[in-house]
Amino acid sequence: MASNCNLKYFQLWLLVLVSTGMGTFSSSESAAPIQIHGEIGGNVTFPCSVDNQRTVRLFYFQRGSTFVNGYHAFKDMPHDTKPWENTEVNRSENMVHMYRLNTSHSGDYQCHIQYSDTKNTVTIDIRLSVTANYSKPTVITSCEDGGLSCLVTCASHGGYPQTKMKFDVNVNRNSSSRMWRVLNNSEVPDPANKMFNSSSTAQFNCSNGELKFLSCSVGEIISDTFSVCNHVHNTVTPYSPYVIVAVVVCLMVGVLIVMGVWLRHKYKKRQTGAVEGRVNTCTEEVTFLNELTRKETS
Repeated sequence: MASNCNLKYFQLWLLVLVSTGMGTFSSSESAAPIQIHGEIGGNVTFPCSVDNQRTVRLFYFQRGSTFVNGYHAFKDMPHDTKPWENTEVNRSENMVHMYRLNTSHSGDYQCHIQYSDTKNTVTIDIRLSVTANYSKPTVITSCEDGGLSCLVTCASHGGYPQTKMKFDVNVNRNSSSRMWRVLNNSEVPDPANKMFNSSSTAQFNCSNGELKFLSCSVGEIISDTFSVCNHVHNTVTPYSPYVIVAVVVCLMVGVLIVMGVWLRHKYKKRQTGAVEGRVNTCTEEVTFLNELTRKETS
């Protein structure tokens, strides 16, 4: 019961302290918070500036109404008031160290400081932004419609906060809508660590040939440059009118060759028949003359 009473008294006293501090130093409300940055899994230090020429009576570090860490120079802290396990206060410099950062640690914090020569409280606002670098985007390309169209997907994982994947395509703005377009974007959080997987898919029109020196990026992380439509560069597609004309010409030439061979064969056959006819006629005439000669002799 005693510990519960102490805890309730401490929480009530802390609330009054914060309210008094905010009322006394209204300028701290309008002052921009100190911005600090940390990476997931890393450490960060909150700089709670203190007048080293004065004695600090109490130092409380909070997140809104939640006690994070701190001390009272002349009193013991209530036993049920436990600091966050990943925090530590440096009393000599009145700084707070926070370790093993994760996405939930992002937010606004306050340093509440009271000196021994006054009942007023100084409040310092600090905003922590926790980030994680995305992996280098990977690029996957697939082409269809005989190479007339290609799909490119860029994907990256393990980043924070949520960031959209972007394509960097070096084409004229007036023709960009005809050359390529983004089909979809996706930023999906990992349920385990709340970090994001970011991806985007774009469609490219390959009718004008190869596009070079393309890239995609997520935040400040940029992929390697790549090309698209390179397999159809300086080649004729199966549906090109040049191919159709070439096929028709080849067919016509083939037909003419076949007809020529057939006519030549037919002409030779007629000549052979005429020669055979003349030979047969001559043979019959010789036979008739021979018979006539034998009759006259007899």
